[in-house]
Amino acid sequence: MTRLWPEGAPIRVRVDALGAPESFTWEKRRHVVTQIARRWRVDEEWWRGRVWREYFKVATRAGLLAVVYHDLASKQWYLQRVYD
Repeated sequence: MTRLWPEGAPIRVRVDALGAPESFTWEKRRHVVTQIARRWRVDEEWWRGRVWREYFKVATRAGLLAVVYHDLASKQWYLQRVYD
């Protein structure tokens, strides 16, 4: 079962020199990123309310596969999806 948060669940993220997540804290647990499977940007709907995000599909040391994103306008990080 996949868990999805359409608007994202706030998380704390530690990034590397290139802005990619090294680890994130979700539900009071720290998850160390071991692999970034995909990285992409979305910049759309500027005419209604801009969506400007950088997404990362990551795997963690504990085996969690997740999609996290950085809202580039607000500078906040969010967890959007966790795969089982």
